[in-house]
Amino acid sequence: MYQKPIGVLVANCVATCIRISNTMLKPLTKLSAIFCCAWLAASASQAADSFNILLYHHVSATMPRSTSLTAEEFEGHLKHLKENDYHVIDLGAALKAVQSSQPLPSKSVVITFDDAWRDIYEQGLPLLKKYDYPFTVFVNTDPVDQHNRHAMTWDMLRDLKNHKGTLANHTRDHAYLVRKPEYDDAWLNATLANIDYAQRRLVEELGPTPKWLAYPFGEYNNLLKQALKERGYTAFGQQSGGVAAFSDWQALPRFPAAGRYSNLKTLKTKLASEPFPADYSAFAEPVIRTDQGQNQQPLLTVNLTQSQRLGVRQQLSCFISGSAKKPTWSDKLNFSIAANTPMGKGRNRYNCTAPIWGQKNYYWLSHQWLVYGGEAPPKE
Repeated sequence: MYQKPIGVLVANCVATCIRISNTMLKPLTKLSAIFCCAWLAASASQAADSFNILLYHHVSATMPRSTSLTAEEFEGHLKHLKENDYHVIDLGAALKAVQSSQPLPSKSVVITFDDAWRDIYEQGLPLLKKYDYPFTVFVNTDPVDQHNRHAMTWDMLRDLKNHKGTLANHTRDHAYLVRKPEYDDAWLNATLANIDYAQRRLVEELGPTPKWLAYPFGEYNNLLKQALKERGYTAFGQQSGGVAAFSDWQALPRFPAAGRYSNLKTLKTKLASEPFPADYSAFAEPVIRTDQGQNQQPLLTVNLTQSQRLGVRQQLSCFISGSAKKPTWSDKLNFSIAANTPMGKGRNRYNCTAPIWGQKNYYWLSHQWLVYGGEAPPKE
């Protein structure tokens, strides 16, 4: 059960303090006010207005390492969450709480998987049941319909639902959605038809299904985001960061936690981070078209939505493809970064972190770019 919104607690406590300052109260009343403020502080420390999402694909020792972690590694993650008082919560409940300004438990985390791989059922589900954790699987429906030997069956997916699993949309065929020659009406209609088809299949086989979409490969453009918003979808990328009310709800970030990102030491830092307080809706178009002569050293301008908890701005650290990049501040609420050299074809990321005032944790921001020249997409 969630606590009352922090704003209500603050208002109640402030009102009490005002009464104390304006009237002569008995010691018992003053003591009650002190307890009220102490309770408020404790409540605030145990509540949060954001959460982090972990992204997995395979739970396997034999599938491609770049998107896999072993069952032993996966259990290591789950054990760390349990032993360090993280609250693993249902994605739907987390989204609803943030959207309605209701506080979440502190250290809230959501577990997600992309693709309906059979190893999630065979090796991941037993561990999730062991720790009694909810989770979400984003399903590309064609492999399930076509009885791909590496994919789950519809019966397996139904069984996931019986064990705290939520199933959602990952398109029908896991196609590259924005690696197309033209972004015209024909492209948009075909892309939306792909997504709608997968949504219908999920509803037909599994019953009511949330309108959530995980972009294949985390790739999207602003035209697709806007179309999904108009159709009532919440969408998820593969860039890192946390989720808050000010996030872009058609490009919510998730922390990859498999392959080279499965290292528990670095994952601990990410789990303890908070979403960077910025206006994500103002971010630049993420697709850079080299066939149209677009700049492969794009400028990302970040507009802070709050600065009072941001640490010394000189401690802001930004990285482009792993290399440090010093940001340029235009004023106390706005900074920008750009690559020193042209970014290579494919996916690239700008990442920034900054210390949270009075804490050991960091704000985390990531923006994914796709440098694309109209060529046929690779097979991945």
